[in-house]
Amino acid sequence: MNFNLDLATHPGRVFALAALLPLLPVVVLAITRVMRLRWGRLPGYLAIAAMLGAMACSLWGSWQYFHEVPNDSRWAESTDWIRIGSAKPDTPAAALEIGYRIDALTALLFSMVTVVGTLIFVYAMGYLSEPEASATGQLHTVADTSGSEKYSRFYLYLSLFAASMLNLLIADNLFQVFACWELVGVCSYFLIGFHTERPAAGTAANKAFIMNRIGDAGLLIAMCIAFTQFGSFNIQDLIAAFSGGLPAGMSQEMWILMGLGLFLGCAGKSAQIPLQTWLPDAMEGPTPVSALIHAATMVAAGVYLVGRCYPLFAPEVLLVIAYTGMLTAFVSATIALVQTDIKRVLAYSTCSQLGFMMVALGVGGWVAGLLHLLTHAFFKALLFLCAGSVIHGCHHEQDLRKMGGLRKAMPITAFTMLIGVLAISGTPLFSGWYSKDRILSAALGYGLANPMHMLLFLGPLVVAGMTAFYMLRLWFLAFSGTPRDPHLHPHESPMVMTIPLIILAIFSICVAWGWPLWNAEASKLGHLLELAQPPLNSPKELRERLLAEEYHLMAGGLALAAAVIGALVAWSKYGRRAPSSKQLAEPKGVFAEKWYFDRLYDATFRRGTVKAAYAAANLDKSETRRSLDGSLNGLATGSAWIGSRLRLLQTGNVRQYVLALALTVLGLLGMLTWLTR
Repeated sequence: MNFNLDLATHPGRVFALAALLPLLPVVVLAITRVMRLRWGRLPGYLAIAAMLGAMACSLWGSWQYFHEVPNDSRWAESTDWIRIGSAKPDTPAAALEIGYRIDALTALLFSMVTVVGTLIFVYAMGYLSEPEASATGQLHTVADTSGSEKYSRFYLYLSLFAASMLNLLIADNLFQVFACWELVGVCSYFLIGFHTERPAAGTAANKAFIMNRIGDAGLLIAMCIAFTQFGSFNIQDLIAAFSGGLPAGMSQEMWILMGLGLFLGCAGKSAQIPLQTWLPDAMEGPTPVSALIHAATMVAAGVYLVGRCYPLFAPEVLLVIAYTGMLTAFVSATIALVQTDIKRVLAYSTCSQLGFMMVALGVGGWVAGLLHLLTHAFFKALLFLCAGSVIHGCHHEQDLRKMGGLRKAMPITAFTMLIGVLAISGTPLFSGWYSKDRILSAALGYGLANPMHMLLFLGPLVVAGMTAFYMLRLWFLAFSGTPRDPHLHPHESPMVMTIPLIILAIFSICVAWGWPLWNAEASKLGHLLELAQPPLNSPKELRERLLAEEYHLMAGGLALAAAVIGALVAWSKYGRRAPSSKQLAEPKGVFAEKWYFDRLYDATFRRGTVKAAYAAANLDKSETRRSLDGSLNGLATGSAWIGSRLRLLQTGNVRQYVLALALTVLGLLGMLTWLTR
């Protein structure tokens, strides 16, 4: 792979160019920060321009890809980055490669990330103009002179975040994926903890970073197994090795272990049980960051990698993926039922929807799961940006119990957020309906073929009803009725924030449309994904898919019934009349305590680790001879004493030196004579 663009021969290079464009503002802003230059709003314009360029490149590349017969020689290239070991002909060196590979999945997700990312970048300019309190208590906007350092830093991190995700999407090997994976993780750390003056933000950033490192350990194990077994990190080479079933020389146990390691990494990034607790706490970051993490970048990476490496998972691992997703979807939905912070409702909703995607992938609904990843990105970005608009208009108030009646003061936000709520609830003809319908169809087909696993359909069906309830509960509490707090004084957000809301609302309605509109299987987006769908490996998988198609209408009807029931319950409790004081009281119970996951982890891991660290620190700092510091200090003192004594031998008398040398030689000759006799 050379650096000549040559798009006529290699049109796939336009995606590589798009992935590198967001790095331009990263370099420029890093230099300006070192030079301590104040650019006002210019960093935002530079970052948006780079994202617009990336979006234009990706849309052109996707149009080219879907209008020609796919040819890997035109859409995939790689080159050696580092060679390891000997380069002799009989022992060729192993190579770590860097490259790209474009298929239907990559093209669609790449376009989604650039479109959603660009809208979030634009929205952030308006959101950051709201005055906020500094550590000294003075009000300023992040974009003005007193906050320009934060403004520049924000867009630097955001641009690096986008570049990392885009490079992850086009990477053709696990080593490159892992490098970008870690860059996404460190960017999330910087952005979640962006408000450094808030202790809660630092704690949330640390939590996200540590929880993801647990998952990354599993991914590293899987990579080591893959490289040991096949001598390559290239994803297509690994998939080809499994095309005929379990490769010769690899045990079933090793295959399962490799798949579990891969999934553990994906579970960390996509916040699946038991590594889900970091995602709701990530709400401490600015709302545009929440939208980017939850909709288009970080959490999408885990589901994407499961889909990209799908043939590498043993059937037993796919079952683990399905049940993990089902449990995550159910537990997160129950917690969302009682949340009172507008952003945390959406955070737990994200965990739940990611669980839906994992269920689909686990039961063989590859297209369904990844279609939901695409549609979810648009309406979840819309919902988060609407929540940010509410927070902006209510002067940083996030408690739903203090809102009410906002639709009159914020009509655009209210209407666009209602569209997002309807989309995520699975309302027919909205984008979420097409993908959720296919997920439940795939789960029902799997359950009918494997009756002992029917829970994989019943669980998501119940969650579909809960989703409609808690999302409409959020909308009714925020926008319907009359204002509950006379001190809020809400106002509509500026056009730089509302225009992205309107565009995302349009996508949330029609991005998955096909013809006829009322047939979820006719989704054009779904048909495009089918171009990259892995082939069936067994008659059992074929039977599950045929049952899913046969009972599609039944699954869709049950899903719609569950959503309608959830919506009616929400309307009767929160929409038909003003909520009671009991309904607005502080929630209690298992759901409010988040199923005690945080308390469990705190008791079993955090407290013990912190106590051990303090004990080690106290021992280390102790000045007794038994401590580490005492031992090291004693060693240093002893070395100094020996040196001071040896220094006395340095007299400057040459005859003494010659005598010492002669005695040393005689001693060595005597020792050799004794050893050889």
